[in-house]
Amino acid sequence: MLKRPKHIEEEEDKRDRYLITYADLITLLLGLFVILYASSQVDGVKYKEFSNAFAKVFSKGDGVLEGNANGVPVTILPNPNGQESLQSIANKAEKSMKSFVNEGKLEIRVSDKELVLALPEKLLFESGKADIKQEGLKVLDTLTKILGKLQKQITIDGHTDSDPIRTFQFESNWHLSVQRALNVGYAMMIKGLPETNLSIRGYGAEKPIENNSTVIGKTKNRRVEIVISELSITAPSTKGYLIKDSVTIKK
Repeated sequence: MLKRPKHIEEEEDKRDRYLITYADLITLLLGLFVILYASSQVDGVKYKEFSNAFAKVFSKGDGVLEGNANGVPVTILPNPNGQESLQSIANKAEKSMKSFVNEGKLEIRVSDKELVLALPEKLLFESGKADIKQEGLKVLDTLTKILGKLQKQITIDGHTDSDPIRTFQFESNWHLSVQRALNVGYAMMIKGLPETNLSIRGYGAEKPIENNSTVIGKTKNRRVEIVISELSITAPSTKGYLIKDSVTIKK
């Protein structure tokens, strides 16, 4: 019996080799279509349950959701038109940050002229530092949701105690207080707080709320205050400064 030349058999093998690749491709496509078909089948009962659950959650209250069991503040729906009284803002902040108020990590003071949200050092910073802690960032995120679209003057004030500080990073309490206020303001700005009516101030130890002769007093004095007030007629705007006779001084 005559054998076929070896080179002829090799040529036939090479000619049929594409069939293996083609078969693999068809198998993969079939698997893809099966996965797409399976994922497109919606469980109507489960979909209805999820839909009803979301409807119940988002239909409650006046747009402010209180913190969870761990005291972490959750989403706040921003004020739609920016026109809101200082007392209303204070009520909203107290409701959404109730656990922090109860723990002494947030103090709310309101008067006819201004609303002050006082944040102690222990919530925001390590001693002698200006980097904001994670817990503090969560609080600032929630406050930004409340203050985001308000047409008010918002000022971030940094305060320290009277103990002098001189480090490689901060030469004095003035430097520390300004940097802390700046970091708080910037953290809120990148989360959506408009910079148009935002001001940053640092007072060092010059505006204490308690006596610096005691440990408790010093602890209370180390703070950052977010001050909300009505816009003054002399407040700067994108068009220049407005003065009392309603004349605009253009840039």
